[in-house]
Amino acid sequence: MQPNDASAMEQLKRDIDSVRSDLTDLIKKASFSSVRDSAAELETKIAAFPTRIQKIRERQYAFNKALEAQATDFQNQWNAKRFQVQNQITMQANALQAQLRPLEARAAALSLGSTPALVIKTLQNELDSFETRVDSAVRAVEEIFNSLKESFGKVSHQVDLIEKALDQCDSASFGFLPGEAIYMTVKAVWMRDNREDKEDPEGILFLTDQRLIFEQRQEIATKKVLFVTTEREKVQKLQFETPVVSIDNIKATKQGMFKNEDWLEFQLPSGSFAREVKLHLDGQDCNLWQQSINRVKTGDLAGERALAVDTEAVEKARSAPTKCPNCGGAITKPVLRGQDTIKCDFCGEVIRL
Repeated sequence: MQPNDASAMEQLKRDIDSVRSDLTDLIKKASFSSVRDSAAELETKIAAFPTRIQKIRERQYAFNKALEAQATDFQNQWNAKRFQVQNQITMQANALQAQLRPLEARAAALSLGSTPALVIKTLQNELDSFETRVDSAVRAVEEIFNSLKESFGKVSHQVDLIEKALDQCDSASFGFLPGEAIYMTVKAVWMRDNREDKEDPEGILFLTDQRLIFEQRQEIATKKVLFVTTEREKVQKLQFETPVVSIDNIKATKQGMFKNEDWLEFQLPSGSFAREVKLHLDGQDCNLWQQSINRVKTGDLAGERALAVDTEAVEKARSAPTKCPNCGGAITKPVLRGQDTIKCDFCGEVIRL
């Protein structure tokens, strides 16, 4: 056999292998297995969604009252689409697989040394054309439930964040006030001067219906050898907390070269742990945080409650004294729902509510 003949035979073998490989992939695609799996996964997640909501309510997540109604709506939408989806999958798969059989037979008959290159190329072109038809049929079935899948995915992601926030609350090193309800959390870095550096604490920012709290959670180097860290220590401690009503001039800014860094800035009254606070948020939109803090501050968030607030605790905070009974000094700090005592800034008297 001449070198050119050997090279031609090798190319024919590659072409036959390619045809058979493409056919194997096409048979799988024409079975609609990926669409079946996607539809089955969506059905399973929608069916489990009411239980997920029930669990976050049992863990006292008080907000996003629309979740229960959304869960029912998703179930109703899927019930209305399920038969159509399953019927189309079965019908399209059966039809396409039947049309593939002649191509399968022709591919099986390919033989190195006896099948002309033109026959192989023609079959490859037919497979490519058939794949376009299969892709179109798959997209048509997916279109039946894609909008439901997308809208459910967005709401499900909200519950993912809520579950994560509740887990972070459970592992917090500080306590929450009786009846205080978490709204959202995010990983963040507290920039304590005018430039972000390695000394700035990293941790979790908590927004409740009453306070903004930052807890440091990070591993820090405790020992280095030749600039290489050899020992680390996990640090978890409360860095600051402030009543939301004390927060002013909240700014959300997108920074960095590509404007993809989310920053949150705000001011606090004199006498606070800081007059200005700047936080670099990790993974959540700073504008959403700005809006959420303002909603807590204005009381607008209360309209989202699914769990009733303790009215007795509200009344206790509302009727708190405005002057110290011991020295007569003014009590100016906000009294939060759930507090049992307040401390006079002038004489140190602890006043029970």
